[in-house]
Amino acid sequence: MSDGLYDEHPELYDAVQSDWDYDRDVAFVTDRLARHGADGDRLLEVGCGTGEHARRFAERGFAVTAIDKHGPMLDRAREKCGGRSPDDRDLDVDFREAALPEPDLGGTYDAIVAIRGVINHLPPASLSPALDALRDRLADGGLLVFDNSPLPPGGNRPGLDTGTVGGERYARVSRHVPVEGGRLDWRSVTFAPSGEVFTDRRRMTPFADDEIAAALDRAGFAVRTADGYGPGDDRTVFVALG
Repeated sequence: MSDGLYDEHPELYDAVQSDWDYDRDVAFVTDRLARHGADGDRLLEVGCGTGEHARRFAERGFAVTAIDKHGPMLDRAREKCGGRSPDDRDLDVDFREAALPEPDLGGTYDAIVAIRGVINHLPPASLSPALDALRDRLADGGLLVFDNSPLPPGGNRPGLDTGTVGGERYARVSRHVPVEGGRLDWRSVTFAPSGEVFTDRRRMTPFADDEIAAALDRAGFAVRTADGYGPGDDRTVFVALG
């Protein structure tokens, strides 16, 4: 499998994702923390990418530990979090190269988030071990928030995405192809502004919501769900109280 977008072109990843409403996601999490009366400011973000969520959480006063398995994405994230908050505070973010199902982390966190299909990168057999690992890292009374992407179990037709980065145009063609074990092979070809053409392939799992809910129950979580992080979001969000 190759991850050219993650490992070689994190700036292009940002351009592809530039329409995503990161503020909405962060507002959803902070609202749920307030509703549940979760105390403390230690937050773990799993699959942080280029740091858009991590920066926003830190600007809201959280002490953030953010992990991702792609070093170049973390490098870009560190650049974004090297400044100060709107109220002139240093941003408290610790970036580490790690991933589910067994991130090598010490300590516990008052909140853990895995936003935008992070769980869907796991093979089915790794779902329960990953949730168990997150339960071990969650403080008593803490909150785990993550989503299940509405992936097409039977695959889909190729789709075209275009946009600009640095004033130059890019284009990406991608699709999901069903493979063995109930998984999907996500395949894309990207035409970068530099003229470079590169491919990406990674395996994804179209988990059923009931499957995730059952795994959370086995891990000892009390679970609620929401229909997305806000208007226009069609994924299922799991809010799990430790």
